[in-house]
Amino acid sequence: MNKFWVVALETYKKQVKSVSFVMMILAPLLFLGISAGSGYVGSQFNKLNEIAVVSDMPEVSAAFTEQNKKEFDIVKDIKTEAEAEKALEDEKIEGYLTIKVSDGTLTGDYVGTKTLGMENSQKILQNLSQIQLGLTSASLSLSQEEVGKLMSPAKFSEKQVEVKDGKITETKDNKPVMMVVGMVVIFMMYFIVLLYSSITAQEVASEKGTRIMEVILSSTTASKHFYGKITGISLVILTQVGVYLVTGLLGYFFVKDMDFVKSFFEEIPASELLKGLLGYNLLYLLFGVLIYTILAAFLGSLVSKAEDSAKAAAPITYLTMIGFIGGVVVGMNNPESIIIKVMSFVPFLSSFGMPIRIANNSVSNMEVLISLGILIISIVVLLRLSAKAYKSTVLIYSDKSMMNVFKDAMKFSK
Repeated sequence: MNKFWVVALETYKKQVKSVSFVMMILAPLLFLGISAGSGYVGSQFNKLNEIAVVSDMPEVSAAFTEQNKKEFDIVKDIKTEAEAEKALEDEKIEGYLTIKVSDGTLTGDYVGTKTLGMENSQKILQNLSQIQLGLTSASLSLSQEEVGKLMSPAKFSEKQVEVKDGKITETKDNKPVMMVVGMVVIFMMYFIVLLYSSITAQEVASEKGTRIMEVILSSTTASKHFYGKITGISLVILTQVGVYLVTGLLGYFFVKDMDFVKSFFEEIPASELLKGLLGYNLLYLLFGVLIYTILAAFLGSLVSKAEDSAKAAAPITYLTMIGFIGGVVVGMNNPESIIIKVMSFVPFLSSFGMPIRIANNSVSNMEVLISLGILIISIVVLLRLSAKAYKSTVLIYSDKSMMNVFKDAMKFSK
Protein backbone atom coordinates (compact mmCIF):
# COMPACT_ATOMS: atom_id res chain seq x y z
CA MET A 1 0.00 0.00 0.00
CA ASN A 2 2.90 2.35 0.70
CA LYS A 3 4.20 1.86 -2.85
CA PHE A 4 0.73 2.63 -4.19
CA TRP A 5 0.71 5.99 -2.40
CA VAL A 6 4.27 6.72 -3.49
CA VAL A 7 3.18 6.38 -7.12
CA ALA A 8 -0.02 8.39 -6.51
CA LEU A 9 1.74 11.26 -4.73
CA GLU A 10 4.62 11.39 -7.22
CA THR A 11 2.12 11.59 -10.07
CA TYR A 12 0.21 14.29 -8.22
CA LYS A 13 3.29 16.39 -7.43
CA LYS A 14 4.60 16.05 -10.97
CA GLN A 15 1.35 17.36 -12.44
CA VAL A 16 0.63 20.24 -10.02
CA LYS A 17 4.19 21.55 -10.37
CA SER A 18 4.01 21.61 -14.16
CA VAL A 19 3.51 24.81 -16.16
CA SER A 20 0.56 23.24 -18.00
CA PHE A 21 -1.33 22.75 -14.72
CA VAL A 22 -0.81 26.38 -13.74
CA MET A 23 -2.02 27.46 -17.17
CA MET A 24 -5.10 25.22 -16.86
CA ILE A 25 -5.89 26.87 -13.54
CA LEU A 26 -5.37 30.40 -14.84
CA ALA A 27 -6.85 30.03 -18.34
CA PRO A 28 -10.57 30.00 -17.35
CA LEU A 29 -10.01 32.80 -14.82
CA LEU A 30 -8.15 34.88 -17.41
CA PHE A 31 -10.89 34.16 -19.95
CA LEU A 32 -13.56 35.41 -17.56
CA GLY A 33 -11.49 38.46 -16.67
CA ILE A 34 -10.78 39.31 -20.31
CA SER A 35 -14.45 38.79 -21.23
CA ALA A 36 -15.63 41.05 -18.42
CA GLY A 37 -12.93 43.63 -19.17
CA SER A 38 -13.60 43.67 -22.91
CA GLY A 39 -17.31 44.01 -22.24
CA TYR A 40 -16.68 47.00 -19.98
CA VAL A 41 -14.24 48.60 -22.43
CA GLY A 42 -16.65 47.97 -25.30
CA SER A 43 -19.49 49.59 -23.38
CA GLN A 44 -17.31 52.62 -22.71
CA PHE A 45 -16.42 52.93 -26.40
CA ASN A 46 -20.09 52.63 -27.36
CA LYS A 47 -21.14 55.14 -24.73
CA LEU A 48 -22.47 58.32 -26.28
CA ASN A 49 -21.15 61.56 -24.82
CA GLU A 50 -23.41 64.28 -26.23
CA ILE A 51 -26.22 63.95 -28.75
CA ALA A 52 -29.13 66.13 -29.85
CA VAL A 53 -32.77 65.12 -30.29
CA VAL A 54 -34.94 67.13 -32.70
CA SER A 55 -38.48 66.63 -33.96
CA ASP A 56 -41.20 68.38 -35.92
CA MET A 57 -43.33 67.79 -32.83
CA PRO A 58 -41.62 69.38 -29.78
CA GLU A 59 -43.65 67.26 -27.36
CA VAL A 60 -42.20 64.08 -28.93
CA SER A 61 -38.58 65.21 -28.57
CA ALA A 62 -39.35 66.39 -25.03
CA ALA A 63 -40.85 63.00 -24.17
CA PHE A 64 -37.84 61.15 -25.58
CA THR A 65 -35.42 63.42 -23.71
CA GLU A 66 -37.27 62.86 -20.43
CA GLN A 67 -37.27 59.09 -20.88
CA ASN A 68 -33.56 58.93 -21.72
CA LYS A 69 -32.04 61.62 -19.52
CA LYS A 70 -30.16 58.96 -17.53
CA GLU A 71 -29.17 56.87 -20.55
CA PHE A 72 -27.81 59.55 -22.89
CA ASP A 73 -26.23 62.98 -22.48
CA ILE A 74 -28.77 64.99 -24.50
CA VAL A 75 -28.07 68.62 -25.43
CA LYS A 76 -31.38 70.43 -24.85
CA ASP A 77 -30.44 73.76 -26.50
CA ILE A 78 -30.55 72.34 -30.04
CA LYS A 79 -34.11 72.43 -31.38
CA THR A 80 -33.84 72.06 -35.19
CA GLU A 81 -32.15 69.62 -37.57
CA ALA A 82 -30.09 72.45 -39.09
CA GLU A 83 -28.75 73.41 -35.64
CA ALA A 84 -27.95 69.76 -34.94
CA GLU A 85 -26.10 69.35 -38.23
CA LYS A 86 -24.06 72.52 -37.56
CA ALA A 87 -23.19 71.35 -34.05
CA LEU A 88 -22.05 68.00 -35.48
CA GLU A 89 -19.85 69.76 -38.04
CA ASP A 90 -18.30 71.85 -35.27
CA GLU A 91 -17.73 68.60 -33.27
CA LYS A 92 -19.82 69.91 -30.38
CA ILE A 93 -21.93 66.75 -30.38
CA GLU A 94 -21.33 63.15 -31.47
CA GLY A 95 -24.63 62.77 -33.30
CA TYR A 96 -28.28 63.71 -33.48
CA LEU A 97 -31.58 61.85 -33.61
CA THR A 98 -34.33 63.18 -35.84
CA ILE A 99 -37.84 62.02 -34.93
CA LYS A 100 -40.57 62.54 -37.53
CA VAL A 101 -44.28 61.77 -37.32
CA SER A 102 -46.21 61.05 -40.52
CA ASP A 103 -49.79 59.72 -40.59
CA GLY A 104 -49.50 58.73 -36.97
CA THR A 105 -46.33 56.69 -37.59
CA LEU A 106 -43.18 57.69 -35.77
CA THR A 107 -39.77 57.38 -37.50
CA GLY A 108 -36.35 57.93 -35.92
CA ASP A 109 -33.16 58.59 -37.91
CA TYR A 110 -29.76 58.82 -36.20
CA VAL A 111 -26.71 60.50 -37.72
CA GLY A 112 -23.43 60.28 -35.80
CA THR A 113 -19.66 60.05 -36.00
CA LYS A 114 -19.68 56.53 -34.56
CA THR A 115 -22.05 53.60 -34.52
CA LEU A 116 -24.67 53.39 -31.79
CA GLY A 117 -24.05 49.74 -31.06
CA MET A 118 -26.68 47.09 -30.46
CA GLU A 119 -27.45 48.08 -26.86
CA ASN A 120 -28.00 51.78 -27.60
CA SER A 121 -30.02 51.00 -30.73
CA GLN A 122 -32.33 48.73 -28.74
CA LYS A 123 -32.82 51.37 -26.06
CA ILE A 124 -33.74 54.03 -28.63
CA LEU A 125 -36.10 51.68 -30.48
CA GLN A 126 -37.79 50.67 -27.23
CA ASN A 127 -38.39 54.28 -26.19
CA LEU A 128 -39.62 55.28 -29.64
CA SER A 129 -42.06 52.37 -29.51
CA GLN A 130 -43.41 53.62 -26.17
CA ILE A 131 -43.92 57.10 -27.60
CA GLN A 132 -45.60 55.54 -30.66
CA LEU A 133 -47.97 53.69 -28.35
CA GLY A 134 -48.83 56.95 -26.59
CA LEU A 135 -49.55 58.70 -29.89
CA THR A 136 -51.71 55.82 -31.13
CA SER A 137 -53.71 55.62 -27.91
CA ALA A 138 -54.26 59.39 -28.00
CA SER A 139 -55.51 59.28 -31.60
CA LEU A 140 -57.96 56.51 -30.64
CA SER A 141 -59.04 58.43 -27.51
CA LEU A 142 -58.00 55.55 -25.26
CA SER A 143 -57.57 56.19 -21.55
CA GLN A 144 -54.49 55.06 -19.63
CA GLU A 145 -56.55 52.29 -18.07
CA GLU A 146 -57.66 51.06 -21.48
CA VAL A 147 -54.10 51.14 -22.81
CA GLY A 148 -52.96 49.17 -19.77
CA LYS A 149 -55.61 46.53 -20.39
CA LEU A 150 -54.69 46.39 -24.07
CA MET A 151 -51.01 45.81 -23.29
CA SER A 152 -51.50 43.44 -20.36
CA PRO A 153 -50.22 39.91 -21.17
CA ALA A 154 -52.10 36.68 -20.54
CA LYS A 155 -51.40 34.98 -17.21
CA PHE A 156 -50.06 31.47 -16.91
CA SER A 157 -49.02 29.43 -13.90
CA GLU A 158 -47.67 25.94 -13.36
CA LYS A 159 -48.06 23.78 -10.28
CA GLN A 160 -46.21 20.57 -9.65
CA VAL A 161 -48.04 17.78 -7.80
CA GLU A 162 -47.50 14.16 -6.84
CA VAL A 163 -50.01 11.37 -6.50
CA LYS A 164 -49.53 9.23 -3.41
CA ASP A 165 -52.04 6.80 -1.93
CA GLY A 166 -54.68 8.07 -4.30
CA LYS A 167 -54.27 11.70 -3.16
CA ILE A 168 -52.89 14.68 -5.04
CA THR A 169 -50.50 16.86 -3.03
CA GLU A 170 -48.57 19.90 -4.17
CA THR A 171 -44.78 19.69 -4.27
CA LYS A 172 -42.28 22.52 -4.25
CA ASP A 173 -41.10 23.35 -7.75
CA ASN A 174 -37.37 24.10 -7.81
CA LYS A 175 -36.95 23.35 -11.52
CA PRO A 176 -35.03 26.60 -12.33
CA VAL A 177 -32.50 25.85 -9.60
CA MET A 178 -32.02 22.25 -10.65
CA MET A 179 -31.75 23.22 -14.30
CA VAL A 180 -28.91 25.64 -13.47
CA VAL A 181 -27.18 22.94 -11.41
CA GLY A 182 -27.68 20.40 -14.20
CA MET A 183 -26.08 22.73 -16.73
CA VAL A 184 -23.16 23.40 -14.34
CA VAL A 185 -22.56 19.65 -13.96
CA ILE A 186 -22.66 19.05 -17.73
CA PHE A 187 -20.28 21.91 -18.53
CA MET A 188 -17.88 20.89 -15.74
CA MET A 189 -17.93 17.29 -16.99
CA TYR A 190 -17.23 18.40 -20.53
CA PHE A 191 -14.30 20.68 -19.77
CA ILE A 192 -12.68 18.48 -17.11
CA VAL A 193 -12.79 15.38 -19.31
CA LEU A 194 -11.43 17.23 -22.35
CA LEU A 195 -8.63 18.76 -20.27
CA TYR A 196 -7.51 15.61 -18.51
CA SER A 197 -8.15 12.82 -21.03
CA SER A 198 -4.97 13.52 -22.97
CA ILE A 199 -3.03 14.26 -19.77
CA THR A 200 -4.05 10.93 -18.26
CA ALA A 201 -3.31 8.99 -21.45
CA GLN A 202 0.07 10.70 -21.76
CA GLU A 203 0.93 10.07 -18.11
CA VAL A 204 0.36 6.33 -18.53
CA ALA A 205 2.00 6.08 -21.96
CA SER A 206 5.05 8.23 -21.28
CA GLU A 207 6.81 5.80 -18.97
CA LYS A 208 6.35 2.98 -21.46
CA GLY A 209 8.06 5.05 -24.14
CA THR A 210 11.14 5.64 -21.96
CA ARG A 211 11.46 1.98 -20.93
CA ILE A 212 11.61 3.13 -17.31
CA MET A 213 8.83 0.67 -16.46
CA GLU A 214 11.38 -2.13 -16.42
CA VAL A 215 12.96 -0.44 -13.40
CA ILE A 216 9.69 0.55 -11.72
CA LEU A 217 8.21 -2.95 -11.90
CA SER A 218 11.22 -4.33 -10.05
CA SER A 219 9.93 -2.59 -6.88
CA THR A 220 6.12 -2.71 -7.29
CA THR A 221 3.39 -4.50 -9.24
CA ALA A 222 1.89 -3.25 -12.48
CA SER A 223 -1.58 -3.11 -10.90
CA LYS A 224 -0.44 -0.94 -7.98
CA HIS A 225 1.39 1.34 -10.37
CA PHE A 226 -1.70 1.68 -12.57
CA TYR A 227 -4.03 2.36 -9.64
CA GLY A 228 -1.54 4.88 -8.26
CA LYS A 229 -1.47 6.74 -11.58
CA ILE A 230 -5.28 6.99 -11.68
CA THR A 231 -5.42 8.11 -8.03
CA GLY A 232 -2.76 10.78 -8.63
CA ILE A 233 -4.57 12.20 -11.66
CA SER A 234 -7.88 12.15 -9.74
CA LEU A 235 -6.26 14.16 -6.94
CA VAL A 236 -5.04 16.70 -9.51
CA ILE A 237 -8.59 17.05 -10.86
CA LEU A 238 -9.99 17.51 -7.34
CA THR A 239 -7.31 20.15 -6.68
CA GLN A 240 -8.31 22.16 -9.74
CA VAL A 241 -12.01 21.92 -8.90
CA GLY A 242 -11.21 22.94 -5.33
CA VAL A 243 -9.28 26.00 -6.51
CA TYR A 244 -12.26 27.08 -8.63
CA LEU A 245 -14.68 26.57 -5.73
CA VAL A 246 -12.55 28.67 -3.39
CA THR A 247 -12.07 31.32 -6.09
CA GLY A 248 -15.82 31.35 -6.75
CA LEU A 249 -16.62 31.81 -3.06
CA LEU A 250 -14.10 34.63 -2.70
CA GLY A 251 -15.40 36.24 -5.89
CA TYR A 252 -18.97 36.01 -4.61
CA PHE A 253 -18.11 38.17 -1.59
CA PHE A 254 -16.76 40.85 -3.93
CA VAL A 255 -19.74 40.90 -6.32
CA LYS A 256 -22.62 39.99 -4.00
CA ASP A 257 -23.72 43.62 -3.69
CA MET A 258 -24.00 44.15 -7.45
CA ASP A 259 -27.53 44.56 -8.74
CA PHE A 260 -27.46 41.73 -11.30
CA VAL A 261 -26.01 39.33 -8.69
CA LYS A 262 -28.71 40.27 -6.20
CA SER A 263 -31.45 39.83 -8.80
CA PHE A 264 -30.04 36.42 -9.80
CA PHE A 265 -29.99 35.08 -6.25
CA GLU A 266 -33.44 36.51 -5.60
CA GLU A 267 -34.73 34.27 -8.38
CA ILE A 268 -32.47 31.33 -7.51
CA PRO A 269 -31.44 31.22 -3.81
CA ALA A 270 -27.82 30.28 -3.13
CA SER A 271 -28.93 27.71 -0.54
CA GLU A 272 -31.06 25.93 -3.15
CA LEU A 273 -28.18 25.95 -5.62
CA LEU A 274 -25.84 24.41 -3.05
CA LYS A 275 -28.44 21.81 -2.07
CA GLY A 276 -28.95 20.82 -5.71
CA LEU A 277 -25.21 20.51 -6.34
CA LEU A 278 -24.55 18.40 -3.24
CA GLY A 279 -27.17 15.78 -4.12
CA TYR A 280 -27.23 13.22 -6.91
CA ASN A 281 -25.66 15.70 -9.33
CA LEU A 282 -22.40 15.75 -7.39
CA LEU A 283 -22.24 11.94 -7.51
CA TYR A 284 -22.75 11.97 -11.26
CA LEU A 285 -20.01 14.56 -11.64
CA LEU A 286 -17.49 12.62 -9.52
CA PHE A 287 -18.28 9.18 -10.92
CA GLY A 288 -18.50 10.57 -14.47
CA VAL A 289 -15.06 12.15 -14.27
CA LEU A 290 -13.68 8.98 -12.67
CA ILE A 291 -14.91 6.60 -15.39
CA TYR A 292 -13.48 8.85 -18.11
CA THR A 293 -10.17 9.07 -16.24
CA ILE A 294 -9.99 5.28 -16.05
CA LEU A 295 -10.88 4.99 -19.75
CA ALA A 296 -8.14 7.49 -20.64
CA ALA A 297 -5.61 5.51 -18.59
CA PHE A 298 -6.79 2.28 -20.22
CA LEU A 299 -6.40 3.72 -23.74
CA GLY A 300 -3.05 5.21 -22.80
CA SER A 301 -1.79 1.78 -21.79
CA LEU A 302 -2.46 0.51 -25.32
CA VAL A 303 0.11 2.83 -26.95
CA SER A 304 3.87 2.57 -26.64
CA LYS A 305 4.93 6.20 -27.07
CA ALA A 306 3.90 9.45 -25.37
CA GLU A 307 3.38 11.13 -28.75
CA ASP A 308 0.62 8.59 -29.51
CA SER A 309 -1.37 9.60 -26.41
CA ALA A 310 -3.42 12.15 -28.38
CA LYS A 311 -4.51 9.37 -30.71
CA ALA A 312 -5.40 7.24 -27.69
CA ALA A 313 -7.52 10.05 -26.19
CA ALA A 314 -9.43 10.75 -29.42
CA PRO A 315 -12.27 8.25 -28.70
CA ILE A 316 -12.88 9.99 -25.36
CA THR A 317 -13.22 13.36 -27.12
CA TYR A 318 -15.85 11.97 -29.49
CA LEU A 319 -17.73 10.23 -26.67
CA THR A 320 -17.70 13.38 -24.54
CA MET A 321 -18.98 15.51 -27.41
CA ILE A 322 -21.87 13.08 -27.97
CA GLY A 323 -22.84 13.33 -24.30
CA PHE A 324 -22.45 17.10 -24.15
CA ILE A 325 -24.42 17.81 -27.33
CA GLY A 326 -27.11 15.34 -26.31
CA GLY A 327 -27.43 16.84 -22.83
CA VAL A 328 -27.42 20.50 -23.86
CA VAL A 329 -29.18 20.49 -27.23
CA VAL A 330 -31.65 17.62 -26.87
CA GLY A 331 -32.04 17.76 -23.10
CA MET A 332 -32.79 21.48 -22.91
CA ASN A 333 -35.38 21.32 -25.70
CA ASN A 334 -37.04 18.08 -24.65
CA PRO A 335 -35.97 16.55 -21.31
CA GLU A 336 -38.44 13.71 -21.87
CA SER A 337 -36.84 12.70 -25.19
CA ILE A 338 -36.13 8.98 -25.58
CA ILE A 339 -32.52 9.94 -26.36
CA ILE A 340 -32.10 11.53 -22.91
CA LYS A 341 -33.83 8.58 -21.24
CA VAL A 342 -31.45 6.12 -22.89
CA MET A 343 -28.42 8.33 -22.16
CA SER A 344 -29.30 8.47 -18.47
CA PHE A 345 -28.62 4.72 -18.13
CA VAL A 346 -25.56 4.41 -20.40
CA PRO A 347 -22.43 4.55 -18.15
CA PHE A 348 -20.35 7.03 -20.19
CA LEU A 349 -23.34 9.22 -21.02
CA SER A 350 -25.43 9.09 -17.84
CA SER A 351 -23.52 11.99 -16.26
CA PHE A 352 -24.71 14.16 -19.17
CA GLY A 353 -28.27 12.83 -19.41
CA MET A 354 -29.46 12.16 -15.86
CA PRO A 355 -28.83 15.70 -14.43
CA ILE A 356 -31.26 17.04 -17.06
CA ARG A 357 -33.94 14.53 -16.04
CA ILE A 358 -33.35 15.31 -12.37
CA ALA A 359 -33.71 19.02 -13.11
CA ASN A 360 -36.98 18.36 -14.94
CA ASN A 361 -38.18 16.23 -12.02
CA SER A 362 -39.14 13.52 -14.50
CA VAL A 363 -37.26 10.62 -12.93
CA SER A 364 -37.90 8.60 -9.77
CA ASN A 365 -35.34 7.96 -7.04
CA MET A 366 -35.33 4.27 -8.00
CA GLU A 367 -34.33 5.12 -11.59
CA VAL A 368 -31.55 7.39 -10.33
CA LEU A 369 -30.24 4.66 -8.02
CA ILE A 370 -30.35 2.10 -10.83
CA SER A 371 -28.45 4.47 -13.09
CA LEU A 372 -25.85 5.17 -10.39
CA GLY A 373 -25.57 1.43 -9.72
CA ILE A 374 -24.87 0.75 -13.40
CA LEU A 375 -22.30 3.56 -13.43
CA ILE A 376 -20.49 2.28 -10.32
CA ILE A 377 -20.45 -1.33 -11.59
CA SER A 378 -19.09 -0.09 -14.91
CA ILE A 379 -16.33 1.81 -13.10
CA VAL A 380 -15.30 -1.31 -11.16
CA VAL A 381 -15.38 -3.52 -14.29
CA LEU A 382 -13.45 -0.99 -16.38
CA LEU A 383 -10.90 -0.49 -13.59
CA ARG A 384 -10.22 -4.23 -13.34
CA LEU A 385 -10.13 -4.65 -17.10
CA SER A 386 -7.76 -1.69 -17.45
CA ALA A 387 -5.43 -2.99 -14.75
CA LYS A 388 -5.47 -6.40 -16.39
CA ALA A 389 -4.64 -4.92 -19.79
CA TYR A 390 -1.96 -2.65 -18.29
CA LYS A 391 -0.31 -5.59 -16.58
CA SER A 392 0.00 -7.36 -19.93
CA THR A 393 0.89 -4.36 -22.13
CA VAL A 394 3.18 -2.40 -19.84
CA LEU A 395 6.29 -4.08 -21.25
CA ILE A 396 4.98 -4.50 -24.80
CA TYR A 397 6.61 -2.09 -27.23
CA SER A 398 4.72 -2.51 -30.49
CA ASP A 399 3.61 -0.42 -33.44
CA LYS A 400 0.37 -2.40 -33.76
CA SER A 401 -3.02 -0.68 -33.57
CA MET A 402 -4.59 -0.21 -30.14
CA MET A 403 -7.20 -2.86 -30.90
CA ASN A 404 -4.54 -5.44 -31.78
CA VAL A 405 -2.52 -4.55 -28.69
CA PHE A 406 -5.66 -5.00 -26.57
CA LYS A 407 -6.35 -8.42 -28.14
CA ASP A 408 -2.76 -9.50 -27.46
CA ALA A 409 -3.03 -8.25 -23.86
CA MET A 410 -6.17 -10.30 -23.26
CA LYS A 411 -4.44 -13.38 -24.64
CA PHE A 412 -1.37 -12.87 -22.44
CA SER A 413 -3.46 -12.27 -19.32
CA LYS A 414 -5.29 -15.58 -19.54
